[in-house]
Amino acid sequence: MYWRLNAAASAMSAQQQRMDVIAHNVANVTTAGFRRGEVLFADLLSQSMEGPGRPAVPAALLGQKPVTAGTGCRTAAIRTDFHGGALVQTGEMLHVAIVGDGFFRVQLPSGEEVYTRDGSFRKDNNGYLVTADGFRLPLPPLPAPECEVVIAADGVITVTMPTGENRDLGRLELAAFDNPGGLARLGNNLFAATENSGPPQVLLPGGRTHLQQGWLEQGNVDLATELTALLRSQRAYQVSARSLQTLDEMLGIANQLQR
Repeated sequence: MYWRLNAAASAMSAQQQRMDVIAHNVANVTTAGFRRGEVLFADLLSQSMEGPGRPAVPAALLGQKPVTAGTGCRTAAIRTDFHGGALVQTGEMLHVAIVGDGFFRVQLPSGEEVYTRDGSFRKDNNGYLVTADGFRLPLPPLPAPECEVVIAADGVITVTMPTGENRDLGRLELAAFDNPGGLARLGNNLFAATENSGPPQVLLPGGRTHLQQGWLEQGNVDLATELTALLRSQRAYQVSARSLQTLDEMLGIANQLQR
């Protein structure tokens, strides 16, 4: 009886975690470059029903399959969905969207390189291109505050000085991974490489994967899909809760009978 209680409780815990992930997705529906999470479940170890009150001879010796019962479910993983989001035109000179695969390379104050799909860049006080949180891109600073910046589809950055002179600031290189699903979430739209993702590979924009200045990629969250999943998860939680309540009532009846 008690393993049935554990099965119902584990189902409630798993569905609660799924609802938390869905709520996080919905909260970031307007976050630029956000990648939704998806909960994957796995069943817990099944146990054999042989024991007291069962045949003394194992079912395997009788040429039969042993009777087993599952002990519940668990959260196997929270997978990140890296499908692209919709592009929205902002008209901002330093807003850049990636069309295709790849990530922007960003440097933390510690010098560690991390990765993002959020291209809402700006200039800091020293002229460097930085993310919304102030983390720098691996590019030299802009030579003048009033200069006009043109970011081509192949990542080449051209700066037009107030005097009309054009200067090449460099090329915006992207990072690619053999297994993007293995990247670790750091928050603030940032990801870090892991052993599962493999080391970053240099991806030069142009062709199938290119940049689009003045645009931003929105999060890949579809509200209809998330709300449907939320309703299904709530129903599964309610069924598990009802199952737990029924088992508790059965245990109460059994205790009264023993008295």
